[in-house]
Amino acid sequence: MARRLTLKQHLEDAALRVQRAQNRLDRQRKAVAALERADRDTTTAKRFLEVLEKALAIHVADRDRLNKQLARRGS
Repeated sequence: MARRLTLKQHLEDAALRVQRAQNRLDRQRKAVAALERADRDTTTAKRFLEVLEKALAIHVADRDRLNKQLARRGS
């Protein structure tokens, strides 16, 4: 029982990390769009956007892995 509770807590934490990463990604996309509208250099902003996209993918994979573990144990 304690193990399942811990796994559920990890899953909740992972879901929160996904949400926060998505929010950061959305803000960065808006920043890139604003730079483009202003005809400014977007090189660094786009590189950072790529980093955020990779981070989000890692968080999603972690969340999904935990979800599968919890499902195998029976929720």
